[in-house]
Amino acid sequence: MSRYVYSIIRCLPYPRTGEFVNYGAIAGDPSTGDWDIRHLSKTTDRIRKFAGISALETANTFMLRLGNEIDARRALMEDGGPPLNEEWLLEMHNDHRSVIQLSPPAPILADNAREALDLVFEYLINDPVTQPRPASVTKYALTSRLRDVYRRVDIDPSLVRQRPHIFVGEHVNYTLDFAIANGHAVQLTQAWSFRRSGLDEVSMQVKAWGYALERLRHGESARVVDKTNDHVSTIDRNVDLQVVVASPETAEQKRVYAEAREVFDSLSAEVHPLEDIEAIATRAAKLIRHM
Repeated sequence: MSRYVYSIIRCLPYPRTGEFVNYGAIAGDPSTGDWDIRHLSKTTDRIRKFAGISALETANTFMLRLGNEIDARRALMEDGGPPLNEEWLLEMHNDHRSVIQLSPPAPILADNAREALDLVFEYLINDPVTQPRPASVTKYALTSRLRDVYRRVDIDPSLVRQRPHIFVGEHVNYTLDFAIANGHAVQLTQAWSFRRSGLDEVSMQVKAWGYALERLRHGESARVVDKTNDHVSTIDRNVDLQVVVASPETAEQKRVYAEAREVFDSLSAEVHPLEDIEAIATRAAKLIRHM
């Protein structure tokens, strides 16, 4: 389990009186960016009867804006951006003191944001008929786990190239998640989450990545460039290629994953579910001993 933080979202039609109705909740892991929101199943009728149409519109607008902000940050994290942190939630608590208010952020232990909200709703809000959204896993969460497992097997940090660029031939390049390299690359690793929204984007990214790696496998000259210090490493066509995935749950996620799996298999990439991520670092440690 991991440490999550949550706030209960309340609607106060007349803030001076202090009377409120619970509208929903937000929960997230500040270290991985796994955030989610949920509103009560019968909130609309309750707010309309208790507070009126104006307060209901304010509450709906707030939740829509909050969901959009979380989705936008997930997209930013796909390009290596930072996750929403606990200070962000605290700022919302401090800034919203009128019709919409958030309880002070509090910690809770859970395996994911969906489970954290399940606990909040079961023990603090009591909305047994709520239907939560499927849990999502961000790419940022996967790459964070990869950094941790590389560290745990005592690989020299200078060998772990994060977000390096691979250049194949004269015109093809792609940003990798990790390369284990020091003048010569012995492992390339990519993380893909199929347990998320925006699956069309994932599908296109897998194909672009696959195109670059296919040309490498076919023997075109290639190199890995660490953009933090311009360090260049050569790559053999038979370089160890590893993939870690957040496995799909819904039918649509499984369809996109099946297409991606064809790309992975064509490249002879070893595919690991998140639960088996340590095998990637163990393999890297063995390869380093023969560098």
